[in-house]
Amino acid sequence: MASLGSESKQVLAAQLRATLDVIPAYTWYADPSGVLTFVNERTADYLGLPKDHPLRFGMDIAAAWDSHAQLVHPDDREEMLGNWSTRLRTGTAGEGSFRVLGAQGEYRWFLSRAEPMRASDGSLLFWIGVNLDIDDTKRAEEALQRNEHYLVEGQRLAHMGSWVFNPAGFFSHWSVELLRIYGLDPGREAPGLMNTSP
Repeated sequence: MASLGSESKQVLAAQLRATLDVIPAYTWYADPSGVLTFVNERTADYLGLPKDHPLRFGMDIAAAWDSHAQLVHPDDREEMLGNWSTRLRTGTAGEGSFRVLGAQGEYRWFLSRAEPMRASDGSLLFWIGVNLDIDDTKRAEEALQRNEHYLVEGQRLAHMGSWVFNPAGFFSHWSVELLRIYGLDPGREAPGLMNTSP
């Protein structure tokens, strides 16, 4: 197979960047050492990068492998750097979730997936990554956990419990407090096979 000339490579690179710009995700490239070399338009806009920033065009900015860590929420930074360091050390794909600071000064949760792209001889050419905005899902999960905590605490304080019957007339759920009221261990499985039919 003939190798591509310089002009063909530039055309292919431009086509790939254009494709990544229309994908409804936050995509990026990094060199084998982990240094970011490209972010798509969606990512650049979220981060507030100027329209002429080199990362928008796939140009080397001579940064460190961990230079992007300053954009990650301080509570998530250590875990994210550990995960990225493992990817770089092992050359394996992986993912993690963390909050990233946007241009508007707010953090949003992202699920980030990095994949190594290799040459036919197995050598690492670059990393390609996709970050999916999971902020709404994360916030909904947190709200659900808070509400569940409030319900459990309310039942504990009122010393009342709740249960759910399924259509077959069996208990399908016992609240923690109901188990306690009946002297059952909340750490064990609730008695779910009790039929309520006459």
